[in-house]
Amino acid sequence: MEASVILPILKKKLAFLSGGKDRRSGLILTIPLCLEQTNMDELSVTLDYLLSIPSEKCKARGFTVIVDGRKSQWNVVKTVVLMLQVIFFLGGSGSGLIFMFEFV
Repeated sequence: MEASVILPILKKKLAFLSGGKDRRSGLILTIPLCLEQTNMDELSVTLDYLLSIPSEKCKARGFTVIVDGRKSQWNVVKTVVLMLQVIFFLGGSGSGLIFMFEFV
């Protein structure tokens, strides 16, 4: 999949790879949810594209996923977390996710 094909969706910045790495040298994927309704189909396409970018060596180190749901509703955050479980566990990427929640 080429970026030019999904450029309008990418411009919405539904998710992004910041370029940062965690302690394990795994890539950091950030999903900033907002007050507007998040289109789950567009988010899924964005995640598919972003997760296809890193090399196999980088993918083997895993990902740290930050879901920033401070400006969103809990049901949207829950849907995104379930989507991530499908992508990472059932999708066969071999990467595990550790979910940590902080409520303020």
